[in-house]
Amino acid sequence: MSEDEPAAPAPVGGDIGVVLAGGGARGAYEAGMLATLLPELDRRGQRPTLFTGTSAGALNAVLFAARAHLPAQQAADEVVAAWEELTKNQVFRPFLLTALPMIFRQCLTRVLNPSSAPLAGLLDTSPLRTTLRTKVDWDQLHANTATGAVRGVAVATTACGSGRTEIFAEGHAAAGLPASDTDRAVDYTRTALDVDHVMASAAIPVAFPPVRIEPAGCWYMDGGVRLNAPIKPTISLGARRVVIVATTPLRDLPRLPDCGDEPVPSVQDVVAQILTGLMGDRMVEDSRTLGKVDELLESGAKRISPRGRPYTVVEYLFGGPMPGQGDQLGEKAEYVLDTCFRGVRRLTNPDLMFLAALLGPGASRGELLSYLFFEPEFTREAIKLGRRDAQIILDEAGDDPDKLWRTDSA
Repeated sequence: MSEDEPAAPAPVGGDIGVVLAGGGARGAYEAGMLATLLPELDRRGQRPTLFTGTSAGALNAVLFAARAHLPAQQAADEVVAAWEELTKNQVFRPFLLTALPMIFRQCLTRVLNPSSAPLAGLLDTSPLRTTLRTKVDWDQLHANTATGAVRGVAVATTACGSGRTEIFAEGHAAAGLPASDTDRAVDYTRTALDVDHVMASAAIPVAFPPVRIEPAGCWYMDGGVRLNAPIKPTISLGARRVVIVATTPLRDLPRLPDCGDEPVPSVQDVVAQILTGLMGDRMVEDSRTLGKVDELLESGAKRISPRGRPYTVVEYLFGGPMPGQGDQLGEKAEYVLDTCFRGVRRLTNPDLMFLAALLGPGASRGELLSYLFFEPEFTREAIKLGRRDAQIILDEAGDDPDKLWRTDSA
């Protein structure tokens, strides 16, 4: 991408952006969702030109951006194939063979030399670096942003030093980004994206080591720590319509009428609730804020913010599980574990069995497992769920554009 190249004009009606939330191996669901929506949007003359993502969503963002020059169906099929072929050995090295000895050595070293470097992460993610180099055509991605096939692609990270969200963005649309969004503690950097940016966005705290990004030399980790669904950055890139793709429902769960017989929550139950909050709460809040602003504008409210900036109606399409479906990805992970990994197959996958045993029985085991279940047996099922839910959305909308895009606060 050259800073001197003329800006590609925005599509008639404005850019359509895709927001891809984080979720580890659940990103396969997002790939299935967008793989079904993308060809239909293209048929309607509404092919997205902006892609932003966090963690696994960042991977999906660059996968789709690198294929924006292809026919929509071909691009969708290739991204789905990339997920279907993915295995955990392409994401991190075997835990039992590498992580446990590393932890033991680290503990021993710290005892003998307290000033030695601390442990950065429990898993060795060097295979993920190789995977990103082979599955993403970076030269083609840069070519697509240069020609305007992709007007902007961005990934969200969290700066380890400040705790602020850092958005790394490429493309002509990135030229109009502010340096910072002080209200949300978000900073923007226009750059040519590479493997390090996606590695940083996907660096799950504790599990994956942080990533250093040059030239500043700062350390970054998973963008989902503060901003799992970068809706506002997508709008800042110029989106006038936004497709929000996530693995959690848009609406809150109903309150249970009685919890008197509820068992004592386990550690994994608590962790699952924390993950649910990180992955979904901010997305729900931002989506509803977007809808409320749209409703106010359509009712004739003033179009200038208190800071003097103009408000604009931004229609959105939510692509994710329907309310009341429960944690379908967690249930699917549990099902795949019980049906596909039994007998001899368990012995050939000691890491998975160790993780399942560590999590123990309970409703939250499948949910937690689904974030690290990088195996074709699970990702293929997750893709099917994403495709199914996308088709439900399209069937309900029909050819009526007013039913596909919404401006309400859900």
